[in-house]
Order: sequence, then C-alpha cells, then structure tokens
Amino acid sequence: MNLALVHRRFTEHGGTERFLVGLARFLHGRGHAVHVYCDEIRPDLKDEPGLTFHRIRVMRLGMTVKLLSLWWSSGRAAKGGHDLVMGFGRTRGHTLWRAGGGAHAAYLQRCRPWWRLDPTAWIERALDRAAALSAARVISPSAMAAQDLHEHYGLPLDRVRVVPNGVDTERFRPDPQLRAQLRAAWGVGEGPVLGFLGTGFARKGLAQAAAVAEGLGLPLVVIGHDSQLPRWRRRLPNVHFLGPSNAPERLLPGLDVLILPTQYEPYGNVCVEAMACGVVPVTTPQNGATEVFPVEGLVGEGVAGLMAAARRALDGGEPLRLACRERALSLPRERAFAEIERLMLELLTPPDHRPNLLGDPR
Repeated sequence: MNLALVHRRFTEHGGTERFLVGLARFLHGRGHAVHVYCDEIRPDLKDEPGLTFHRIRVMRLGMTVKLLSLWWSSGRAAKGGHDLVMGFGRTRGHTLWRAGGGAHAAYLQRCRPWWRLDPTAWIERALDRAAALSAARVISPSAMAAQDLHEHYGLPLDRVRVVPNGVDTERFRPDPQLRAQLRAAWGVGEGPVLGFLGTGFARKGLAQAAAVAEGLGLPLVVIGHDSQLPRWRRRLPNVHFLGPSNAPERLLPGLDVLILPTQYEPYGNVCVEAMACGVVPVTTPQNGATEVFPVEGLVGEGVAGLMAAARRALDGGEPLRLACRERALSLPRERAFAEIERLMLELLTPPDHRPNLLGDPR
C-alpha cells in the first residue's frame, strides 16, 4: 500500500507521537510505502529509513491560527495520490483517523467546565468533531473513548474500531537490581512505595494521590512536569518530586503501585507501562486503560475509593505484580500496529473480495 500518515509533529515526545513513529516504522517494515506529512520533525528522525517526508505549513500566530492552518494544510495529503490517508489529531482529508485523545468534547466537559467562555475551545471541539465524522473509520484506544465519540459527536459505533495502544514490553520490564538502586537513591527504605507519573498535576490528580499516600502512611514519588511545580513542592513537602523524565522505564521499576487519579484519560499509557514493569496501577473510572487491567478492584473515585483500591493493590503482593506483567505481555505494540494494518487493507478491499482478516478486536 501507498500510505500517508498526517500529524503536526514527528517526534517521540508524547504518546500520540511515539505511536505514530512506531506505526510508521512497522508499516515500512511490512513493505508499504510510507509518507509522513508533518510540520515538525525531530532532527535525528529526518533520515528514518524508508519514510518520505512532506512538509505541511502551520502558522504560529496564536493558537487559533495554528489550529486552523494545520487543519487546512493537512488536506494536502489527500491530493498526494496515496491509497489511504490516516490522520492523527485535528486534520482533514483522511480515510482513517486515530482518536488517541478520545473526544475532545468529553475532555472539555470533565476538565474545563468553563470552556464555553474560551473561543479557542470552540474551534478545537469543532475541528475534533469534523475529523471524527469525516473519516470512514475511526480508531479508538478504548471502548470508553469510543462511547464518548458517539455521545458527543454522534459518530456511529459501527464506524469505530477499538485498538488498545499496546506497550513496548522490552523497554518496560521489571528490573530487581534497578529497583534496589532507585529505592536507595530515593531514600524510601524497603517498604511499599507509591508513584505518580504525568504532566499537568491538577488534571492528573496529584492532590488526591498525595492524600492517598498520606492516609496509608507511605512515600509518594512524583515523576513529571507542571508549570506550577514550585507551588506543588511547597504544598506537598513530604512528596519526592523527581521532575520530568524521557526514560520512565528507568524509574517505574522502583514503585509498587502507580496512582493516577485522572479526570479524563482515554487510555492511560502510563498504567500499561507500569504493568509491564510489574507495578500495579490504581486509577479512576475516567481512564480507558482500566479495560485492560488484569483484575477488578483497582479503580476508585475520591480519596477514600482510591485508598481502598491502593490497599487491594498492595495486598495482592507478588502474584498481582506478576499478573500485571503477564497482561502487559499480551498487549505488545506490534499487535496494535498489525490491527491497524489489517483495517487499512479492509478499507481498500471491496466487500465481495474481502478476506476474513479482522473480526472484532480482542
């Protein structure tokens, strides 16, 4: 197939971006011609073998202009003579669209209840809706996100394919030696350690995570960045703030339980990455990644609910940690990429000549 992948950035910073780079490499390895339409390319990826890059122009004259110029210029891919165009983000002209962020309208409703006062939010919502409704098929990372697309945009569920993101189980894996080194460096002793990983501490629920740790009398290690980091440090003096990291796989193995009290997460990749490291995730019902958790009982709302879930996670001990690792091993990234490749073939094959390649995602 001659394929076009469209997104603003081609880099490995950010969940969508890492997924895009991995998918591009996979499709090239499968023998397809892969064209990437983007505005920004990380320098060391410009010579990525087998990929052809096309520049789309995004004007940097404020957020509104940036959004509209990306939407307009992304239509260039549809004129490139490709067999299929796949969009990521608020783009147009695609046959297949990946809703990695779920429905932006759901995010606005849950995380920014005042969004109607922001003109840019209206534009973001409109472009997100247009991107979803204009695609022949939409890929959603979770059934929760698929339902959001249906409820907020009216997208028929039979046009949505649920494909969990998967995880690099070689990169994210248990490491007993590293675990001991990290705990010594953090000065947290041999007892259970809770962790929190994310950017944007308020939306991700750091205050609740800290309250859970305090209620359990356990240390909390925070990995990530927030524009108000100094304020958070003053507010939570007993929390270990490590700052942002480009190598979370070198930090997650030191934890016992990851707590992510998020307000909205279509598919919390960090939860599955933690599972791959043998760390038990605890989160809220607003996280689509709960659909791939190995057991029930790891989900809670409010400090009391999250604390009860964290206790269950700790009580599960080594058997639960092993179950998390085993579940992650069943979700390799290559499985997600292969599902997308088969969906592409399905879209390009007339119904009367279509082999039984896909079926429902398992």
